[in-house]
Amino acid sequence: MNFLARIDKKTLIAFLIMVAALVAFLFYSLSDKRSATEEIAAVPAFPLDAKLGRELLVALAKLKSTKLDRTIFEDPVFNSLKDFGVQIAPEPVGRRNPFASFTEEAAGAKAASSGAKKPSPGSSRTPASAPKVPAGGGFDLE
Repeated sequence: MNFLARIDKKTLIAFLIMVAALVAFLFYSLSDKRSATEEIAAVPAFPLDAKLGRELLVALAKLKSTKLDRTIFEDPVFNSLKDFGVQIAPEPVGRRNPFASFTEEAAGAKAASSGAKKPSPGSSRTPASAPKVPAGGGFDLE
């Protein structure tokens, strides 16, 4: 026990905890082994499931065997039908970035449209007022 006197108590406790964890892990992983031939789970078959499965297969077979008669599209009565659909008017497109604030977008649009020059590094100009929201309410009208 002479070597235990030289080891710090915290180090010894940490080592014992790690050994206990390793032993517990090995015990758990080796004790619950299943054989390769053992079934994991078996679901009993019910007669109702088989009946529903057959009915589904019969319905799918009927759908597969369905033939469409395409001669109806060549019929003069079909060709005389008129389309009374309504044309939908184009609507304005939303903002490019819906999360951008209106002031940032307005400042960017104003600078792009006026061809503003970059201020020189020595000059510092502050705007007299905050940029205004565009007339379209901040939406891109394309």
